[in-house]
Amino acid sequence: SWLSVGWFGGGQREAGCSFCWRLGAMLRTAGRVAGLSSRLGRSVACRGPAHGRKAALASLSSVRWCAAGSPGAAGGTRLGAYLEDCGANWGDAYEVERVQVDESSGTFSWRVELPAERLASLRRGDPLESPTFPLPGGSRGRFQLFPKGDSDCSAEGFCSLWLCTDAGNLGSIQLKLGKAAAKPQGSSEFCRLEDALTTDGAVEVSLRLEEASASESKIEVEQSLRLTGLEIAEWQLFQASRLKAAAAGSGGGLISSPPFRFHHVLLGDMYLELIPGVPHPEHCAVLFRCRVPTMQLRVNLSVGSAFSKSIIALGRSTVQEDLKSASFLQVNLDAPGVLAEDGSLTVRCMLDEVVAIPAALRDMIPKLDERANWPKRI
Repeated sequence: SWLSVGWFGGGQREAGCSFCWRLGAMLRTAGRVAGLSSRLGRSVACRGPAHGRKAALASLSSVRWCAAGSPGAAGGTRLGAYLEDCGANWGDAYEVERVQVDESSGTFSWRVELPAERLASLRRGDPLESPTFPLPGGSRGRFQLFPKGDSDCSAEGFCSLWLCTDAGNLGSIQLKLGKAAAKPQGSSEFCRLEDALTTDGAVEVSLRLEEASASESKIEVEQSLRLTGLEIAEWQLFQASRLKAAAAGSGGGLISSPPFRFHHVLLGDMYLELIPGVPHPEHCAVLFRCRVPTMQLRVNLSVGSAFSKSIIALGRSTVQEDLKSASFLQVNLDAPGVLAEDGSLTVRCMLDEVVAIPAALRDMIPKLDERANWPKRI
């Protein structure tokens, strides 16, 4: 794709196929940059418009690409020497360690080697990501560590840590970096990097699923989601009578809707969640969840004609935080009009206002919208 951004400079186009002309021009430019022979550009012999790319590439087999020097040695070619003069550093890639899983304790750990030279090469916003690892319920997770802080980190010397997952809900979790205090969720200013580093220049990232959430049984219910524009979502749960039975038993669990998006696709996935038996056995709590940190959305939740509430949902807030701040809709399942004649329960969610979104996303949205309105290529 870089051939299309004007690297070839001027020059008259020769007869033959466009692929050979572009390939030859690219090689002539590379030769000028590295001080190599102009034979690079003349090594592509075109035999007509239809001879094909395979033949053109085959004509390069006689080209001597490297100057004298040991094969593979850093800076062993004139191009390598030129790159070194421009500030290139040669070094080995660091191996990414696997995430260690201890199913008995619900603990996941990942070690990241951060010697001084590696830290010096990182800038703010540079992420280090773990391999994906399995989580309960068939979902997956991945650690994302920013040793110098992500774009939202404003505290000097702090690092950022996030858990990325496709799980609708993991219950209560504990994220930890080295000996720094554990937190119930990721943060742009998780802790000071010096507090997380070990004496041998490494960081231990760990995730612990609380015992209660790891052992919870998931309620199996049929459900559907209907989205109207980017402002209204209707979540229907069939055979909702099972909710009361689950609340009466031990371990009611939590039910999550399929993901959807309000206002703009850049704001990420959002969910509706329902907890049976909260705050009373015949009741349930309905919550709205969004994943973008620092985002605030005002939404209206309603069930039937008797239960409705407007709340401000905070990005990445936990279930416990929402319950403590009363940021949920309380519904009495025995009240008239709550369950339909077929036993289903319908939760309606409407976006009232976008209160706050991260500055980077706010600036990106109009640019993306403008680009979407550009005419297609012809």
